[in-house]
Amino acid sequence: MHRRIAPAAAALLAAGLLGCSDAPAPKAASASTRVVFPPPPAEAVVEWVASYSRPSDLGLGSSAFKKFLVGKEEREPGLVAPMSVAISPDGKTFYVVDQKLDAVVVLSRELKRFEVFQGDGAGRIGKPIGIAVGPDGSLYVADTAAQSVHAFDSALKFRASYGGRNALKRPTNLAVSSDGRRLAVCDTPADRVLVYSLPDGKLVKTLGTGTAGSKEGEFNSPYTVAYDDRGFLYVADYLNFRIQVFASDGEFVTAFGQAGDNPGAIARPRGLAADSENGIVYEVDGAFQLVQMFNADGEYLMWFGSPGKGPGQFALPTGIARRGSTLAVADTMNGRIQLFRFLGAPKAPRPE
Repeated sequence: MHRRIAPAAAALLAAGLLGCSDAPAPKAASASTRVVFPPPPAEAVVEWVASYSRPSDLGLGSSAFKKFLVGKEEREPGLVAPMSVAISPDGKTFYVVDQKLDAVVVLSRELKRFEVFQGDGAGRIGKPIGIAVGPDGSLYVADTAAQSVHAFDSALKFRASYGGRNALKRPTNLAVSSDGRRLAVCDTPADRVLVYSLPDGKLVKTLGTGTAGSKEGEFNSPYTVAYDDRGFLYVADYLNFRIQVFASDGEFVTAFGQAGDNPGAIARPRGLAADSENGIVYEVDGAFQLVQMFNADGEYLMWFGSPGKGPGQFALPTGIARRGSTLAVADTMNGRIQLFRFLGAPKAPRPE
């Protein structure tokens, strides 16, 4: 099922699925409204750009979309509980998994798109949780109901499903390598990460032993993954409170992080992104309500974000995606994605 929100809104609203958000409409940063991290007088590293939740955030006129009544008030349709996000290769389109809609919402300000995508037939999406985009624009969606990863081409035409009930217990988050040849999938309750070759979907590597452990290369509820441009794989080892790094052949390289409540600790790693050009690893931490930045050696650099509803603030941030200098963060309880721009690496690790 692939449709624009206008004809889909009535059916979704009747089913009680489509909600709205109080997130502010995006606006260009100016001298008076600019939100940067760290704040002045320090040199800015990350800048808030926009928040997307509703068609009007994308510059789409309200006449193009059916509104609905909540009491006596008319409201727009919009994101409800975005869990993960991916960015198209050209950087113009954002694909957002919404756990309340059980769908992928396609957002693009440049292309004037606000669409709900649920697939159909063998590619029908049941309970999506993770999403990734390949360099050719192919879309991969982790479906916990089907215990599979559904693959779609750049036109959102169903192509294949990987995994299945005999292979995956509960796929959560996933990542595609920059060359488009590998797909890494977290099988969280099985304490392992499966690596498939693309486009044939053959299982080529299993990381982890299949039981919870804390040794090198073992996992305790791996939750999210990211590839950098060199092919290194980063795994958020959720209940071990660390991030593990593996080479392209699956060999363990290093690990960093520890439990704690101070900056630089890893409490609830919900999202990962890696920038090998600038040597930065981004970790979305649901406990701290912010995004932490580490260098390639695992040294803590800084954070951006804080708890709240305003620009650059979060209420249970989850997934993160990176494309060039653009960072997109799924701001779950605020019902929106927030966009940030990377301006340049910090000069040195910040002291704790």
